[in-house]
Amino acid sequence: MNGKGIWNTSGAITTLNNSGTINTGGGDILNQGTIGTLNNYSFLAGSNVGVNNTGTLITLNNINSINITSADSGVGVANSGTFTTLNNFGSITVEGTNASAVSNSGTLNALNNYGTMTIGDGVSYTIYNSGAITALTNTGSINSGVGGSGIYVDGSGTISTLTNTGSISVGDGGVGINNMGTITTLNNSQGGHQSLPSTTALSFSGNMPTNYNIAFVSPTHYGQLTTDPGVTIANVGIYGTPLLTSRIYASILSNDVTVTNLQSVYDNMTVTLVNNISTGYWDIAFTGISLMVTQQSLANTANSLAPIFTLQNSVLANSFSYDCNTFSVNNVCISAGGRNTAVFAANGLNNSSALLIAAYRPYPNYRIGAYADQNLSVNNAGAAVNLGNNTPLIGIFGVWNERLDGTGTEVKISAGYGQKNTTINRQAVGLGESGTGSSQLNSQGVQVAAKYGFKISVDTIVSPYVGMRYTKNNMNDYTEVASNTTTLPLTYSTLNTNATTALIDLGASYKGISQTTLFASAGVELDTNTSNGSYYGSNPGIPDITPVNFNPNPVKTRPTATLGAYYDVEKNQRLGITGIYRQKPYQAVQTTTVMATYTVGL
Repeated sequence: MNGKGIWNTSGAITTLNNSGTINTGGGDILNQGTIGTLNNYSFLAGSNVGVNNTGTLITLNNINSINITSADSGVGVANSGTFTTLNNFGSITVEGTNASAVSNSGTLNALNNYGTMTIGDGVSYTIYNSGAITALTNTGSINSGVGGSGIYVDGSGTISTLTNTGSISVGDGGVGINNMGTITTLNNSQGGHQSLPSTTALSFSGNMPTNYNIAFVSPTHYGQLTTDPGVTIANVGIYGTPLLTSRIYASILSNDVTVTNLQSVYDNMTVTLVNNISTGYWDIAFTGISLMVTQQSLANTANSLAPIFTLQNSVLANSFSYDCNTFSVNNVCISAGGRNTAVFAANGLNNSSALLIAAYRPYPNYRIGAYADQNLSVNNAGAAVNLGNNTPLIGIFGVWNERLDGTGTEVKISAGYGQKNTTINRQAVGLGESGTGSSQLNSQGVQVAAKYGFKISVDTIVSPYVGMRYTKNNMNDYTEVASNTTTLPLTYSTLNTNATTALIDLGASYKGISQTTLFASAGVELDTNTSNGSYYGSNPGIPDITPVNFNPNPVKTRPTATLGAYYDVEKNQRLGITGIYRQKPYQAVQTTTVMATYTVGL
């Protein structure tokens, strides 16, 4: 389109979309009335002004390109009226002297540059402001040529908040921000080259902002500012809530700059400026223990504790299946063997244990018994939590059978208790400390279950199974040991978890092979009531630590499966092997258990 372009002189347009090319010698789009939303999806390629607003423009979205080729005084977007939001997602390029990508002499609430703004050499300003801008945010790139300025604020112009997390680059003799007016707050992350800040820092000239806030992205990417010699900045602070990973960030400001008020504390750390005489710059230093990384170290430790709780809960639940039902003339049964339980979690965890189970049958239809499950070893690749092997898991059980052949009703009640000494090694994260403490992990529970055996053939029995189980795991309160590496040890409250669980299962056994019984089952566990607890450590020197939810996304309905076989060596001697699979209440955590036993009836 050549000539006048699109001119709205007095009307109201709700939405204006440009999907073609507008190329005029004057103004491509002129608004003297009201436009709600102007979307530029294609090209504005005039020789003078791309978009000129003297009326009311709510939102301009430049998605593609505004390219102005005037030899002098070209402007990509000009505003002398009321402008709510200008979003540049694409590019605004203006050639010639006295040029600007954006020129504002009116009121502009929000100017957001996500793309690129570029002007050529000469006395030009990529963004020129003689009006009022509430918020100017640059996450893209603002470029000017030789002798120009990235952002120029003249004596009557104001910017309330200017945030630069992108780049403002200029040619020789140019300056990133030239402020002859007023900038209240400048937030900046441009810079980070510690030895040569002049090559990467944001350059600033003129009236200093009232508040200058440094943004930290990484140890090699953070806000640096070069200024006119001997200026004073009233307030210097930290922008946002960055997670700092270095104690020293070098060459923040030239050391001839005076800072009236420096933010004294950030993230529980003391903030100071250090005069680095060798470089001629102020460095910024952080001393103390970071609250954020301490909080993260608690979350990491909780993640390491979850498999340990899973292991103990799985061992306890599996122990409710322990039985001894091979008897002889004295009605005594003794069973010995071993168990290995593997927890499939992030670091992997497995536990080997020795088993001893005994039962007495005072009458043919019921038996009572007890068991001990003694840890032999715990292999924990993460090593953040270590379990002791000092005491066994112990339990008792009682069983009533309607018939001795496995048909009819069987009711079983079991109870167990385990106690393990536990060492917890909290790993250091970033600008934090490590910590080591000892506690005791207690596991206890009770289960009542009933099944009914149906003989569906001479050798096969199918048994539906229902039950209820209550388990509780608690780790006692403890305090980390103070040391050279733990100057602020944390004190932890008791961590309690418990669950009431309904059990539904279907099992089958087959005796069609000589001296051998095969058995299998599959079922579902459904938690009807749970308390997952919180992991919480505190120290007055690190206030505001918050509890970590120990299981934020519990799995309440979970599958289980069992597969095994017995081989009758003699009439009163039996060799057995059993495999058990359980999904656990923690997300993406499963356990498998393999047990081998040799049982003798006396």
